[in-house]
Amino acid sequence: MCNSVLAHGREYDTPRQLAELVGGDDKLIWRSQNPFVRWPQGKDRHNLDLCLCCIDLPATLGKAGLQWHHGDDPMEHIID
Repeated sequence: MCNSVLAHGREYDTPRQLAELVGGDDKLIWRSQNPFVRWPQGKDRHNLDLCLCCIDLPATLGKAGLQWHHGDDPMEHIID
């Protein structure tokens, strides 16, 4: 399972979806690398339709002023 954000009865699984929640893709804070796999040579990791593993979720949610906590799964971020 990849990272997800749960808010207002909706699950956000991609950077594009998360951008809707935080107020735009310019509000996303990207990690310098995917913590789980290396990006293929020449592939842009700033793809809005990939999973949220390339987004620094605590920093992005905090910057948006959202309070959150982890669910039972540590990859699940639940907006309070």
